[in-house]
Amino acid sequence: YFVGAGLSIKSGYPSWSSLLHELIKLAKTKSWIDKEKIKEFEQLVDDSTKFLFLAEELKLELGSSFYDYMEERFAENKHNPVDDHKYLVKTNSDLILTINYDNLIERAYINEYKDIPRTFTYSDPKSAANNFWKGNFFILKAHGDAKTDVDGLILSQRDYRNVLYGARGYRSLIKSIFTTKSILFLGVSLTDPEFNQLMDYLHDSYHGGGPTHYILLEKSKNLKVLERRYLEDFKIQSIPYSNENGDYSEITEFLEILATEAPNEKLN
Repeated sequence: YFVGAGLSIKSGYPSWSSLLHELIKLAKTKSWIDKEKIKEFEQLVDDSTKFLFLAEELKLELGSSFYDYMEERFAENKHNPVDDHKYLVKTNSDLILTINYDNLIERAYINEYKDIPRTFTYSDPKSAANNFWKGNFFILKAHGDAKTDVDGLILSQRDYRNVLYGARGYRSLIKSIFTTKSILFLGVSLTDPEFNQLMDYLHDSYHGGGPTHYILLEKSKNLKVLERRYLEDFKIQSIPYSNENGDYSEITEFLEILATEAPNEKLN
C-alpha cells in the first residue's frame, strides 16, 4: 500500500490544501510576517502546482512556530483510526508506505493485533531495507513522523529534493519497493504534488519498468488524458469509484472486500 493524506481526512486530519490554509492562518498571527507576503500566500494556496513552493516559504517564515504547530496538529492522539485503517492493516500486505505524519495506521495495527508494528522513517533506510529483504511486514513513514521527529518532516520542495536525491540508502529502498512489488495507492490524487514528485523520480530511475501499480480515483476527478499517461509512463492503472454523497464510502467497501478476500494471515 501507498497511503496519502486522503485516508486521514475522515479522522479529522487536513488535506494538502487544508494544511496550507491552516499554516497561512497561523502566519497571520505572527507580527514579523509582512501582510503583503500573506496576500501572496493566499494567491498561491489554491494552485496545486505551487503547493511545494508555498510550503517552503511558510516553513521558512514561521520558523519554530511551524514545528510547534505540526507537532500539535499531527503528533497528539486527538483523532482516531476509522474503518479504512482497520481494513488496511487486516489485508495481506508486505508493507505499508505512507506519506502521512500521523500515527493512525500504527494505532489501527495495535488495536487489531495488540502488538506494535515495525515502523521506520526515511532517515532509517538500513533497518527498513533489512526487514524488506527478510519479508517482514513494516510501515515506512516516507515523509517522517510528527510524534518521534517533528524536525525531520518532509513538506517543502527542498525537503523532497534532499530526500529523493540526497539520501542514497532511502533512494535505493524506494527503487527496490516499486520495482519488485505491485503497489495500491490510496488517499492520493493525480494532482498531489508529493505523488507527482515521486512518480517523476521513479520514472527517471526505471522508466516505467517493473510491475503494474494501481490507484483508487474518484470518477469525477479521473481525467482520461491523465489516466492514460499514468498508465503509459508509470504503469499505474486507475480504479475508479463513485463518491456521489461525499462520504467516500466506496473506498471503505473496497478495503473491506480486500481484507475479507485477502486477509493478512501472517499476522494472525
